Amino acid sequence: MPSLISKYEDAWPVELYVKINLSKRIAHERHQFRKAVAKYKRTVVLRSSSVGEAEMSPVADQPPPYDEEDPAIGNENPGAQMHPDAAPENIEKFLRSCDFDLGHLTSTFVTRRAGLFNLERLELLASWPAALRCDHLERHFGTMLDDVEIEVLNKRFVEMSHAQI
Repeated sequence: MPSLISKYEDAWPVELYVKINLSKRIAHERHQFRKAVAKYKRTVVLRSSSVGEAEMSPVADQPPPYDEEDPAIGNENPGAQMHPDAAPENIEKFLRSCDFDLGHLTSTFVTRRAGLFNLERLELLASWPAALRCDHLERHFGTMLDDVEIEVLNKRFVEMSHAQI
């Protein structure tokens, strides 16, 4: 259902203000949460061992810069260790068989966090309904893939599911 404000032609500044305000509030709440977690971690470290001056620096009081992490680089993400049962050659073959070559994403797919580390997992994802599969791909790979690449992957999964039947 469209918002009530969208009925009015000249209401776009109000919508823009609300969107910006909500984004700022969410970012502020996330920062406060991260600050609280960092403070908790510092107190746990203080209790468990003697802490040097370097560990007590107030780094958590400043929000991290946005360009610090590059989510497109799989090996630098937390939880990006390769899964022990990973078969990267099979995943790479699957990614290269898409409409356009997505082989550069192999290292991202075989991580523990992504969970798509062998053909059985890919076949499982191919058996899901298209909407659920798209949602999963957008949630886990939305920062690394654009919409076209997600659609290409989804199309390849549909082809894979038809081949299984």
